[in-house]
Amino acid sequence: MLGSAGVLVALFIAPALAFAAFDDVTLTTDTVLSVNGITINVSGSSAVIQSITVNATTFSATLLSGSTFQVTAPGRETLAHDTTTGLTSSICNSVQSLVSYAPSSTVTVTITPSATLCQGGGGGGGSSGGSSSSSSSSSSSSAASATPTTPAAPATPATPAAPASGLSASQVQSVLDVLASFDVDASTMASVRAALEGAANGSVTSAAVHAFKSNLTTGSLGSEVKELQAYLNAHGYTVANSGAGSPGNETTKFGPATKAALIKFQKAKGITPAVGYFGAKTRAAIEAGS
Repeated sequence: MLGSAGVLVALFIAPALAFAAFDDVTLTTDTVLSVNGITINVSGSSAVIQSITVNATTFSATLLSGSTFQVTAPGRETLAHDTTTGLTSSICNSVQSLVSYAPSSTVTVTITPSATLCQGGGGGGGSSGGSSSSSSSSSSSSAASATPTTPAAPATPATPAAPASGLSASQVQSVLDVLASFDVDASTMASVRAALEGAANGSVTSAAVHAFKSNLTTGSLGSEVKELQAYLNAHGYTVANSGAGSPGNETTKFGPATKAALIKFQKAKGITPAVGYFGAKTRAAIEAGS
């Protein structure tokens, strides 16, 4: 067993030797070696080195499992190393030059000092695989942050209401008949009729007779009630002269005023009984255009 003092003495007493080898070395203090004309320090905590080989330009050590091993160059010369197995630090910058190992199994490390001085802030701890992974993650993160955000699609502008079509009454009726054949609801029919005829007040004429499909009475609610009020207002059976139910202000509620106007219409058309109930007879009268 040769201690660090023996290594130090051997190396400095016989500097002319091109080769020196030592077996089963236990480092208890820092050891100074001169390799390739460069001074390096070798140290370790309970470092058990199976063998040390010092050549003219390189320094090799076989490290046993569980040992810690560190090499530094006080002059910041570059320390090249041939393996990353067990490597814990590899630092080469304007402050220091250092290589350290803590292998989990036996490994032989060859270190080649170079007169080239370490510069800048390069170097870092861990194996090269870990550094590559870190660099890859950093690159991926940078690439992700650099990805431009897709701008939101502009909102589609609302289609403006169609102006009056200028169609004749028979042409408007033909369009409404086609819609009726598809069982289009009364509200849609009224809207189409208003667009085709350009009706400003939403009155219902004989062109929209197919819009009426339901029986209506006091208390009924819905778009057909509003259309009935508009029809009555447009044909001289005014629901109200002003306010709710008046021309242009029709409502969706069948109330007393609607009933009264409907009775006037039924009496004028000879519909019996004229009690203000909007049923099949009254719808037939409107459909006939009477």
